[in-house]
Amino acid sequence: MSANTEASLRCQLMGGRLCVIHSNRIYDLTDFADRHPGGRQLIVEHVGKDVTELMKQAAIHKHSQAAYNILERHYIGEYHSLNSKEQTTKNGHTNGYRNGHTKQHTNGTSTNGTSTNGTLTKATTTNGTSTISKKGLPQYDDLLDWSRPIFWQVGSLGKKYDEWVHSPIDSSLWLFENAFVEYFSKAYWWTVLVYWVPILTYLVCNAWGQFVEKPYMWSVLGLGETQVPVVMFPVLFFTGFLLWTLDEYVLHRWLFHRKPPTNSKFLITLHFLFHGQHHKSPMDRNRLVFPIVPGTLMAFLIWNVYLLFFPILITQILMAGTILGYLCYDLTHYYLHHGSPSLTYFKDLKTYHVKHHFKEQNQGFGISSKLWDYPFGTLIR
Repeated sequence: MSANTEASLRCQLMGGRLCVIHSNRIYDLTDFADRHPGGRQLIVEHVGKDVTELMKQAAIHKHSQAAYNILERHYIGEYHSLNSKEQTTKNGHTNGYRNGHTKQHTNGTSTNGTSTNGTLTKATTTNGTSTISKKGLPQYDDLLDWSRPIFWQVGSLGKKYDEWVHSPIDSSLWLFENAFVEYFSKAYWWTVLVYWVPILTYLVCNAWGQFVEKPYMWSVLGLGETQVPVVMFPVLFFTGFLLWTLDEYVLHRWLFHRKPPTNSKFLITLHFLFHGQHHKSPMDRNRLVFPIVPGTLMAFLIWNVYLLFFPILITQILMAGTILGYLCYDLTHYYLHHGSPSLTYFKDLKTYHVKHHFKEQNQGFGISSKLWDYPFGTLIR
């Protein structure tokens, strides 16, 4: 029986825990599996196996420093196979370990290297690729008081903010002291459907009713009125959809990824509110889709931009297409983080977006598609 098979069997005997080995250290990824950027299945397929070399392979994707930081938080003990040359007692115990596993793992729950009161106490640990601070946190995280909401603390990070915000954690964030504000800073994936589908339906039905009631005349650039035939309705709708894909790219690249001045606490905090929080905690299910309030403000802005160039009826159709594009974006974004795609397109897109979060934060700004990454030269290759 190989050492890997032994480890896999022992993990199963301890309650089906999803344990892997890295650099002769055991990591229990059970609680992390559903948040794994590469999908739960990839972890399941390698339970009990040594993933040291696998995590370096470009075919999967070469894991970043942030990935090793996250891995280290799930450490439960050193690995010793039955073939270990270390001294073993008759009952299989070796220096506090039994059959390749630590006694820290009880009742199906791992202590993850914490003390009995739940406070991280690991000393600085370096396994050749990963370095964890004395509090078990990635670099600079120990500068914040994690027992308090962090929204008003991030501005004080200054020059350290950019590196801090791009060092992801695998837990959720507590942003606001006020429970009401904290609640509405989050959103479940289905809330975008409940809120935006009725608005989309109204815009389509209202505009279509006016189109079929009588010919619509549009004065284009003061050159005289031009009749807009009904056949143009789907063309305008699809144009609105395409405009969203451009909005998505522009907002993501030049607003959400614009580095705030290091001497401005206000702009650092604002950046964190808009997008920084997502890069800091990319696996948080409740902070993946736009909350209703900022989403509505964004829609109001786009609506008024359209009105600068188009009459209100044309604006309605374009806005309906834009809302559909936004829904596709938000739901695709959620799916890329927490879904297990079977279609090649979404598998590729998931890998692409994972690289944006963990490797190439200044490239790969397309989320629902790579469309605009091509002409703007930001395609991750």
